[in-house]
Amino acid sequence: MDLRLHMNYKIKLVPIKVSWQAGRNSIVIEGVEGNTVSVHTTVKLSDDSYKKIKIDFPLFAECRFLNFNFGEHNYDNFLIRDPSDRYVKDTYDWKEWDSIFAETGVCPNPYFYEVENTTWINNKDFYSDLFAKGFKHFILVGYDSYLEILANGYEVSFNE
Repeated sequence: MDLRLHMNYKIKLVPIKVSWQAGRNSIVIEGVEGNTVSVHTTVKLSDDSYKKIKIDFPLFAECRFLNFNFGEHNYDNFLIRDPSDRYVKDTYDWKEWDSIFAETGVCPNPYFYEVENTTWINNKDFYSDLFAKGFKHFILVGYDSYLEILANGYEVSFNE
């Protein structure tokens, strides 16, 4: 049973500790069956400059690319962990954490998350084995689209 059908269920998103912020630009995905899924997007750095990146998911089990705005598609159905370990709504004002990005280079809300309470583990019997082997449910949010992927890690590279 999909827990999202219950009124009180909220997707819990844990921001990935990266030196950039996505969410403002489109996402381009490329991949070959049985191989790496690569995602291309433009991100904002702590100095307010922009750079193109590629995120490779070399070992993945499933991915979903939705051509919908994540916040609108999941309206009031998710919470994001802030740097003080509180889960907050999408309407939360992240400005109080802007100094962390500038000072440490780690973005408090990069629009790249691990889903803490994923329902994918319940969807197929073999997925429970994958989670035991280190697979995680990631979400990358773009401007009007988002990617959900079940993968065993990722690698980020900056394009020159």
